[in-house]
Amino acid sequence: MVVGLIYVPLLLGGIGRAEYGLYQFIGSIIAYITIVNTTLGAGVTRFYCKYLAEGDEDGMANTLAIARKAIMFISVGAVVVGVVCMVLVRIVYVNSFTAWELDESCLLLAVLVLNLIVTMSNTLSAAVITAHEEFVFLKTTQLAIIVAQPLVVLAVIQFVPNAFAVCVVQLVLNFALRMVQHTYARKKLGMDTKLRYLDEQLQRDLLRFSGGIVMGVVADEIFWRTDQLILGYYYGTQTVAVYAVGAQICLTYMPLGQAVASVFMPKVSRLAALSDYLHELSLLFAKVARLSAYPLLLVLTGFIIFGQDFIRLWAGEGFEEAYWVAVIIMVPFTVDIMQSIGIVILQVLDKYAFRGKMYLVAAIVNVGITIVLARQFGCVGAAAATGLTLFVVSDILVNFYYSRSVGLDMVHFWKQSLRLIAPIVPLCIVGVFAWQLVTAQLQVGWGVLVAAILIYTALFGAFAYVASANGYERSLVKSAAGKVRGN
Repeated sequence: MVVGLIYVPLLLGGIGRAEYGLYQFIGSIIAYITIVNTTLGAGVTRFYCKYLAEGDEDGMANTLAIARKAIMFISVGAVVVGVVCMVLVRIVYVNSFTAWELDESCLLLAVLVLNLIVTMSNTLSAAVITAHEEFVFLKTTQLAIIVAQPLVVLAVIQFVPNAFAVCVVQLVLNFALRMVQHTYARKKLGMDTKLRYLDEQLQRDLLRFSGGIVMGVVADEIFWRTDQLILGYYYGTQTVAVYAVGAQICLTYMPLGQAVASVFMPKVSRLAALSDYLHELSLLFAKVARLSAYPLLLVLTGFIIFGQDFIRLWAGEGFEEAYWVAVIIMVPFTVDIMQSIGIVILQVLDKYAFRGKMYLVAAIVNVGITIVLARQFGCVGAAAATGLTLFVVSDILVNFYYSRSVGLDMVHFWKQSLRLIAPIVPLCIVGVFAWQLVTAQLQVGWGVLVAAILIYTALFGAFAYVASANGYERSLVKSAAGKVRGN
């Protein structure tokens, strides 16, 4: 989060608003091609975890061998799709892009397709590291690249200030990450990708499982990327840049909840083997959601209070609408991120397909609503369409599905969650009015804003501890405090 918040304004200043808009626009296109890789990665992790829990070494090796063959075919397909996208961009956006923007779009697509192939080749290593719960190594290497990327990019764009240089840096660093993780998985964890025997049932199961995942991932990409494509068609790269700033806030917000849930695939796989697994999974669901909620609500309420001044200082003048883009999407999105552990549970129980279908239909409907509202209200209209769809699907329909079809105790979840959320709402309302009084008296710069955020963070922590936290959560805080004191 910190890297992203620092990186965006520096990148905007280094390559300019139009180049940044183009960079985000091409990123929206390439995201659709990465769907296949995301899908394959989820499938490999799920089945590898299953066979690891059973101690089936042949099953583990066969899973990786089948996936490796699939990656080879997918890589060829990605190149073909990339070439098609280059042609389509020149045709569809000829009236809204300049000649240089059209040329650079093709260069960006070429580099990003290569980057995708490198990422796909690392799918097996990441799955093996996750299954063995080597999260310290996995997250450390990922964070190292996240930190290194802006530093290298900022150095390079001093000499080549355009989006193409940014993409080349990403490609080089991604390749370095791939080499490190692949070596670790093979040397330390004994990753074996040699096919033991042709397991046709495993092939079918992997394909069926991936089919459900792909619908959900397609839906996610439609939600997060199509808005920028539509705005680019109607308004050009400048408007895409404004929307992208608001969307970047949402995407920076997302890992707060997903980071916790992302490490639970092995544990959920073990719980699913118990006789009373639904009870145990319901307890885990509520516990993880509550733990995810604290940082999410801190950032959400803090952004509602301070976000307008933050956007002004962070991105500069001309990005005022980005605040409303972020808020409109973040509010309904919060419940979805809190429940990220639910996606892991659905994958392990092999019940993800219906969720994928539901999100895909909703995402397609969202495109139609976005076209109508974006033409009338620009960035804010596009965000309103996405926010409304997220509320109906994520906050209502998916919860109904968790309860009725999966068997999770959602009444327990909402009781636990509302006890946490309810006391925070009045704190946020008071914060909004208090900050308005401050801004009416003072010229807000970074010093004032950071001081106010730190004060609010301390108040939020104290208030949440007293009014929202349960006994288990208070014990975690006491334990952490004891470690800090050295007790």
